[in-house]
Amino acid sequence: MLSNVNRSLLLYLLIGIIIIAVLVIVGGTILAIIKAYRKGEHSKRKCIFLTLLCIAIAATSWIFNMGWIRFIMTFMLIPFIHAIIFFLINFFTASYIHKSKKLRNINIFFCFTYLLFYILLPDGGDVGEMYVFFGLIHSNLFSSICNTISSLAVFVHIVLFILQTIEIVKTKKLIANEQKNQTIQS
Repeated sequence: MLSNVNRSLLLYLLIGIIIIAVLVIVGGTILAIIKAYRKGEHSKRKCIFLTLLCIAIAATSWIFNMGWIRFIMTFMLIPFIHAIIFFLINFFTASYIHKSKKLRNINIFFCFTYLLFYILLPDGGDVGEMYVFFGLIHSNLFSSICNTISSLAVFVHIVLFILQTIEIVKTKKLIANEQKNQTIQS
């Protein structure tokens, strides 16, 4: 079925999604930094910069450790969709991170598991051993260990995504209740 689709259309679709991902991340970053700077929210700016640093490290790892696995995942748009979701959840987290220590801790582990997945995801080519860690370590045994850790990191990352979303909702309700109580007392 996919063989009947014009190949240039698929290429335009892939390029379009990549451009949209970059625009969402860059536009959202600029907007968030300007907003945080005007309101004097230092923790929000730190969270956004940490998010951008994580995405840059993941992208660097993706490029320098390119092999067949990453090549196929790139055409499935996994790194772009994941980067957008990662950015957006951290963008919303940044608004509430100063109100909840639990949310801050979850976010740190959320960023750590994001990086762990991309840095330790092994890859390989047609010949030679599998490689990992920006393409610097070539060893099937070490790649197998890193694959296990990377797989666990993805699972933990998904669990942390859910926990972080729940904690954002709780914190948002807590802030709304505090504002409601202040309005009633005034």
